[in-house]
Amino acid sequence: MITVTLVGLDNIKSVVTISGNATVRGVVTAKYDLFCRIVKRNGTCVPPFTTRVVDGDSLTVEELEYQD
Repeated sequence: MITVTLVGLDNIKSVVTISGNATVRGVVTAKYDLFCRIVKRNGTCVPPFTTRVVDGDSLTVEELEYQD
């Protein structure tokens, strides 16, 4: 088990404990859906379905903004 810090849309931090072979998606979907969201791992945008998390990572969930 590993511990990852999740910062949500409301800017509130929470700690998620998850198996050591989890992806970003597994952590984020513990509290949020991924529809129209950008996810940053340690400050860098990542593809949530393939990027693995490691102990101590910090994930930030942001809303995707559309521009015309």
